[in-house]
Amino acid sequence: MNEQTREQAVRQLTQRLREWRLTSAARLLLDAAEPMAFLASQIALFARPFTPRGQWRSYVDALTEEDGWKALKRSIDEPEC
Repeated sequence: MNEQTREQAVRQLTQRLREWRLTSAARLLLDAAEPMAFLASQIALFARPFTPRGQWRSYVDALTEEDGWKALKRSIDEPEC
């Protein structure tokens, strides 16, 4: 997955988390899991075949690398427009 596609998926996931009012929970989880970002990306890679095609697959694809988790944390920390 290229960087532009990953950023787009991360922004869409962030928007969904905001719609569901889960940004605080996501921020807490991301802060707790930050030292284990590599392990989290490996879990996402393992879970990929079990996710339905479509939007969820792009979210998982974006999180299969450590940079995806970091981008998600940055995106959640950005103020809403």
